[in-house]
Amino acid sequence: MKDRTLLVLQALIEDFIATANPIASQRLLESHNFNISSATIRNEFSVLEEVGLIESPHISAGKIPTEKGYRFFVDEMLSDPTSREKKVAQIFQKHVEEYRFSKSKESFFDAVRLIARLSQNVAFMSIENDQTFYIGFSHVLRSPEFLYHPEKSAQILEVLEGRDRFQSLLSGIDTPDGEVKIFIGEENLLEEISSCSLLVARIQTPFVSGHLGILGPMRMDYGFNKALLENSLSLVL
Repeated sequence: MKDRTLLVLQALIEDFIATANPIASQRLLESHNFNISSATIRNEFSVLEEVGLIESPHISAGKIPTEKGYRFFVDEMLSDPTSREKKVAQIFQKHVEEYRFSKSKESFFDAVRLIARLSQNVAFMSIENDQTFYIGFSHVLRSPEFLYHPEKSAQILEVLEGRDRFQSLLSGIDTPDGEVKIFIGEENLLEEISSCSLLVARIQTPFVSGHLGILGPMRMDYGFNKALLENSLSLVL
């Protein structure tokens, strides 16, 4: 795939994450420094749509990423930190002074609160043979994807309230300590959260064994959230 096509895909995904609105070719030209015509952007859209990375939610509407598009973006475009992602550490350190991290179970609760606050998604910690702790479901309820589709919100809430099924799901995820694994849409093993993306990292300390993670709409800031989770792990591992 040509570099220009990849840049168009990246710009479209970033704009859609920020606005939750389908992205038209003219908007992409206005929000990014592309030295090409609107017609060229539309041609690139056609290429991306043909390979299944973007789609039109409605006739004559702009384009949005598909699940395949998000997966391609995560796998191929998050390897090099962007300037925004580099700021995560600074933002994180600014707020982390509010908490005392002693590598104990209590410090993980503080980490969950901080992750939810900064990601504006659901943050969770699952302690094996003990409990699963969530903060931030109200953030998901305010997302357009769920605000206008309350049945999806209800499904997610049922899974989180059930706890046992979600904790069982996490227990089956094989992730090396300190590594963030990302599940997008139907990659999630529970159908009820197939409208979401899930970022999970395993934690293992003398005090705690379990998982730390983020759950939110597929239209989430993957680079920011992944870096946020990695910074959180650095405090408690």
